[in-house]
Amino acid sequence: MAQLDCTDEVAVFGRFQFEFSTGRLRKDGTRLRVEDKPVQVLTLLLRRAGKVVTREELHSLLWPDGVHLDYNHGLNKSINKLRFVLGDDPESPTFIETLPRVGYRFIGIVQIVGGELAAPVAAGLPQAESLVDPAHAFSPADSYAAHENATIVDVESKRAGIQRRPWMWAGVAAGILVVLGVWLWRIEAARRHVTTIRSLAVLPLRDLSPVQGQEYFADGITEELITSLAQSLPLRVISRTSVMRYKQTSEPIKQIARELGVEAIVEGAVTRDGNRIKVTLQLIDATEDRHLWAHSYERDFGDFLGMEDELSREMSTQIGHNLSVQPQSKAKKVHSVDAKAHELYLQGRYFWNKRTGEGIKKAAEYFQQAIDQDSNYAQAYVGLADCYQFSEPPTLPPLALADKAKQMAMRALELDDSLGEAHATLGLIAENFEHDWGGAEREYRRALELSPNYATAHQWYGEYFSLLGRFDESLAEMKIARDLDPLSLVIIKDSGEVYYHARKYDQAIEFYRKALDMDSHFNLARRYLASAYLQKQEFSSAIAELETVTKEEKNHDTLSELAFAYALSGRREEAEKILRDMKGMSARPSSQACNYAIVYTGLGNKDKAFEWLERAYREGAGALTGLKADPRWDSLRGDPRFADLLKRIGADAGP
Repeated sequence: MAQLDCTDEVAVFGRFQFEFSTGRLRKDGTRLRVEDKPVQVLTLLLRRAGKVVTREELHSLLWPDGVHLDYNHGLNKSINKLRFVLGDDPESPTFIETLPRVGYRFIGIVQIVGGELAAPVAAGLPQAESLVDPAHAFSPADSYAAHENATIVDVESKRAGIQRRPWMWAGVAAGILVVLGVWLWRIEAARRHVTTIRSLAVLPLRDLSPVQGQEYFADGITEELITSLAQSLPLRVISRTSVMRYKQTSEPIKQIARELGVEAIVEGAVTRDGNRIKVTLQLIDATEDRHLWAHSYERDFGDFLGMEDELSREMSTQIGHNLSVQPQSKAKKVHSVDAKAHELYLQGRYFWNKRTGEGIKKAAEYFQQAIDQDSNYAQAYVGLADCYQFSEPPTLPPLALADKAKQMAMRALELDDSLGEAHATLGLIAENFEHDWGGAEREYRRALELSPNYATAHQWYGEYFSLLGRFDESLAEMKIARDLDPLSLVIIKDSGEVYYHARKYDQAIEFYRKALDMDSHFNLARRYLASAYLQKQEFSSAIAELETVTKEEKNHDTLSELAFAYALSGRREEAEKILRDMKGMSARPSSQACNYAIVYTGLGNKDKAFEWLERAYREGAGALTGLKADPRWDSLRGDPRFADLLKRIGADAGP
């Protein structure tokens, strides 16, 4: 006998209803004959819908005593019988997916409801595979319910020996009204059950490939799917940075949704076997943890880019059923990318997303190889542009790196002028290196017109406003960036930086501490936390934070800030010693001009400070963009040389 659940819950999937307590399976209200072991398999698959159930788990379930001469044959037979009853095609499954040598997964949309699923009770439930508002459709099972209720009335009448009388028609009419009332109530309940999805997160796709070393591929497909959905759907799609924190997690879907602030979750898996790629996805209403849609896609690797477009189009359509507006259709240039180039690009993105000096270096190498393989690959040019901008340590002087980054971004737009990421990169270059504030704003606006869900563009635009003293606009952009990428350490840190520039140090400290609570080794936030403490003249706290940083990172950036803190706190000799050490660390100290300028500012040597600021200006140092807003330069603001410098970098207008 099957080991059945003791609950009265019922699983509804497609036209089928399955009672866990009895093992009864119905289709449109009609009971189907299913043997004991297939029932056990179905029970476990439905309870673990969307999750992989291994062959070993099924073996333990079906033969707990371990005695079975050929359990593989027995398991395959049970699965085949189950598929026969469900009418499921193993080559293109609707319900049960096979993962070769691993196990099985129920990929159909499942609703779990309470109570016995006798036909009259369950009939009013909306069809599980449809996202269309159930109020606009009459389920075939509703007709069955009405018929069965009418049959019950007729049988009871005969049993009582009641003769046909005129008053009897009133009773029949009343019964019909009751059935109609119940039906209308169910429709209204179903209407209320439909969730309006305004936000979505795509969790990292699991790598189920039989060959190891395909992690970069699954991560890359996740990122590209996020980008595609963000551009095609009129809703908030969470950025990659935040969702990747759930790559190795067992947290429940509802908890993940709460942490990310979304109503819907997409999860799935990627399997790469030789030249064959298979992607399985499912959409989950996270507010109730119910499956809304699921599908599998399979292609040769060379056709995979087309499959990604198909994925995003179908998902956009399915999700659109739960929205009051239709998915956006944006004109997009389609370029057939060489398969090898695409794989190199995905490897580049994998290393870029590590955000380390070594990672950016390796990313640049892969992006360049992708371009060498396919010279018309626009996204690879954008990736290379960002590598040039954030090269650490810098491989060339700042202006030379900025020029290379601009060339790459412009080439990307020549190939595809719909790339919002390229416009955002050009905005950052115009702001940091060309001091073209008007041009930077135009590029940021264009980036957000094309890619409104691009969190980094909102972040950079928010920083832009902050540097010009337009704090209300800055805070608004940072709020959008945090909504799109709620777990991004950099965005949280930069949100604090807006308050720091506005001289609201307590609010700034809150954001810096939040970032450090998430990652205690995020030294950039710790450095800014120290700066906020300095402005509050809490010197011991500031120095303690900076000494912690320099134990892990001893470079010009961290040492200059520690020297600045020593100088302001009266520990002048220690500040001067660090300054000497800094000069001995590099053969090209002028590349760190702003760092020397800030130390001399702390020591009160204005002439030396302006000497190094002039060097920074000649070299095009990006750090100069912070002159207007950064409180560390406040002691220089009354000097005419400072006003002249602000004018030359175009930051003299505005508040």
